Parts: sequence; C-alpha cells; structure tokens
Amino acid sequence: MIASLNVTSHRLEEQSVTILRLAGRLDATTVSQLERMLTDAQLSGDRAIVIDLSDLAYISSSGLRVLLTGRSNARKRGGEVFLCSLRPPVREVFEMVGFTAVFTIFDTLEQAIEAAAASRG
Repeated sequence: MIASLNVTSHRLEEQSVTILRLAGRLDATTVSQLERMLTDAQLSGDRAIVIDLSDLAYISSSGLRVLLTGRSNARKRGGEVFLCSLRPPVREVFEMVGFTAVFTIFDTLEQAIEAAAASRG
C-alpha cells in the first residue's frame, strides 16, 4: 500500500484561525507535508490552528510526534492547536498513548472553530 496524505489549509480571516484538514495516512513517509503546513499556519500569524482529522484513516508514532511538536511550537508563540473529528481507529491510538489528555479534542469542526476563535482573545 502506498502511503498517501492530503493536507488542505483554509484560513478564517475574521477569526484568525487556520484549519488544516488531513485525509489519508499520517506516517513517517507523509509527516513532512503536515510539518510544512503547520509551519506555514504559524508563520501566517494565526495563533489558533484547528486540525480536522475526520478523513484521517491512520496515524503512526511519527504523526503523533509532529502533532505534539506543532502544539509545542504554537504554545511558544502564545497559540494553541485544537483537534477535531477523530475517527475511532485514530481516537484509539490517541487514547492508548494518553494524547486525549494532552490535546484539546472536539467532536465537530464547528466546536473546534468556536473554541479556537475564543482562545485568541
């Protein structure tokens, strides 16, 4: 199976929130895409980044590391990373490694956007 990840970015100007949507597999062969997008979002000046995982089918330890590093970098700049819409297999991995206690995770994209917009003020 060829590893594939599609990362799209959308900026909500009014709320100063960047939304990253991940689709496919986040593993050692695809993490560089997410790293670039996280860096770009942080350099745009947005302090709140929402990562929509509704179409993410798989996450490896490399993927978890990139998310954790992205969160750490955002916090150094006074920002935060919010996750939403974890599919059951991905949620199980987060629960297994204790990331549900580390990240702010929402059931829906709308909830995550609302929290992200509120956090920037």
